[in-house]
Amino acid sequence: MQASIRRARSRYRLLDVRGTEWITPRMVRVTLGGPELSDFVSNGSDQRIKLCLPQPGQPMPLGRTRAEVFALPREQQPRQRTYTIRWFDPRRLELAIDFVVHDHDGPGSNWAAKAAPGEQIVTVGPSPAYQPQPDADPLVLIGDETALPAIAAILAELPAEASVQVFAEVADAAEEQPITSAAEVAWHWLHRDGVPAGESVLLVDALRSADLGANPHVWIGAEADVVHQLREHCQRALGLDRRRLYALAYWRRNAAGD
Repeated sequence: MQASIRRARSRYRLLDVRGTEWITPRMVRVTLGGPELSDFVSNGSDQRIKLCLPQPGQPMPLGRTRAEVFALPREQQPRQRTYTIRWFDPRRLELAIDFVVHDHDGPGSNWAAKAAPGEQIVTVGPSPAYQPQPDADPLVLIGDETALPAIAAILAELPAEASVQVFAEVADAAEEQPITSAAEVAWHWLHRDGVPAGESVLLVDALRSADLGANPHVWIGAEADVVHQLREHCQRALGLDRRRLYALAYWRRNAAGD
């Protein structure tokens, strides 16, 4: 059983670009599909896959095995980047990934901004998904724009009786997007308004001043240093144990690429 699970997580799939859609001025959705998604298992929210992206000036690496995808010389081998699946449609054999298009060069955002129907890309995965605890009261979702696809995917899976608070940091008001859920959701949009991503204290300040209720369970996705500060507050000030706290660094300020 464990061997079959590992194989499923490392499955290389050659998928087609089915379409693109700009969700906000800085976020583009790329829909991928193909018959190789016929055995794709969606097991919850915040499920992630890796994309095999080309080095600058190199062709897209294509193949259905690791050996095929990484057949180029070492200096030309692709970069793998991890992204959250926004949604998966088993009937159409399609999945969507939302990309933040950065001001700096990054292999994922550069590709997504120019992707066109008919192109192909190799994906690897999926990873296990996040499963919110049913006794969360409330479930607290905290993140910057890179975490919005995961936040949206989590909200889509929640039942009507769930109570949720969302703290979402974005560049400005134009980056707010309509995200629906059957759950009762209180949104707190936080605008940097010119402060560079990763240098803002909006999420930390918002969490420190928030009333999180009787039994909060906290999910965090943001820049690495911000995640560290948020995790420290949750552990020390709120006394949350590992069952009630999930924190993941989505990116690191000043690191190369996206």
